[in-house]
Amino acid sequence: MLSDKITTKNPAFEIEKLRQELQKVKQEKDELASLLKTKTELAVRLVERNQKLQTELNECQRTKTELQCCLETANKEKTDLEILLDAATEHGDVIEELLHNQSIHDPLTGLFNHGYMNKCLKRELDRAQQKQQPLTIIMGDLDYFKHFNDCFGHEAGDIVLKQVSQLFQQTIRESDIACRYGGEEFILIFPETSLDKATQLAERIRQGVCHLKIEYLGKDLDRVTISLGIACFPEHGNSSRELYKAADTALYRAKAEGRDRIVIY
Repeated sequence: MLSDKITTKNPAFEIEKLRQELQKVKQEKDELASLLKTKTELAVRLVERNQKLQTELNECQRTKTELQCCLETANKEKTDLEILLDAATEHGDVIEELLHNQSIHDPLTGLFNHGYMNKCLKRELDRAQQKQQPLTIIMGDLDYFKHFNDCFGHEAGDIVLKQVSQLFQQTIRESDIACRYGGEEFILIFPETSLDKATQLAERIRQGVCHLKIEYLGKDLDRVTISLGIACFPEHGNSSRELYKAADTALYRAKAEGRDRIVIY
């Protein structure tokens, strides 16, 4: 008992005991601080992970919505394709004819194009040779057309080409073939037509072009003229190439002699 009392009242012992308890408390505080830091970092990571997951969830939702829209569009396109397929199956002959017409006509003037003209001339020349009938071609070229385009613009030039082409179609017969050779050049094919008859038709065309009244943007354009060269089977050639060359030579002469005229090879 005496020993306990002495120990209790010993200041050094009390101080050491308090120091040890303080050290323990400090250590526990450091451990709690470290644990708190760890928990805080974990909480921050959890928040960041939650935000990332939320972003991924939103992106998935957006992707799902886009996929749904794509699926709806695909279903609509599938339905449209099925309708087109049914129409193509039902009206295949009509569609094929329309496509064929597009492939052989010049889109601006509506006349036959260069490629189809070659086939027509060969076919008609073969017939003419078999039947011993004449075949006449006329090659026409609008005079000073480049200068016309430079003055009034290509849109005005297109209007001229269209109206001249309409004149051709109104003047020639149903059995005749009007083609746009290229640019402002044209070739007219007249099966079973003599040189005299074709020359009369050429004169009607020349005069018709001269008298065309062409308006653009509310203004009357300058008068248009055309030069024409004529060649006839069998007088001027027995092949497509020979007739082309003969008609082209005649056209060149018409240009050289002053334009707005007809020259027979």
